[in-house]
Amino acid sequence: MVAKVKGTDEILGGYNPLAWDNTYDCPWDQWMETKDSFIFSLKNGNIQNSILSRVKKTQFAIANISKNYQNRFGLRFGDFFLYSDKSDFTLDNLNQYYVKSNYEEKIRTSLSRNFSIVI
Repeated sequence: MVAKVKGTDEILGGYNPLAWDNTYDCPWDQWMETKDSFIFSLKNGNIQNSILSRVKKTQFAIANISKNYQNRFGLRFGDFFLYSDKSDFTLDNLNQYYVKSNYEEKIRTSLSRNFSIVI
């Protein structure tokens, strides 16, 4: 998954070797374990400030989101997921990134808004 932060040269993303299950139908997230997942932040203007963060809590590497919430929550890495008030993440200027601690290093220091999605 790749997301560009609107109005900046920053690109956020993550890699997951497992397949997400979009048919998952329980009221809570289903965490999946892998040691090979990572998230990243690339800053086009200054590559030295880019961050690659590997998963440290492997049991919380990625999550399947319940079908009831898939219209608001995007793909979820332990620390990195998108949330949108609208069901089309490519049109919503309120996508968000939340800081948690399942990966080695935070790719951002605070809650972020205003992502535009690129593929």
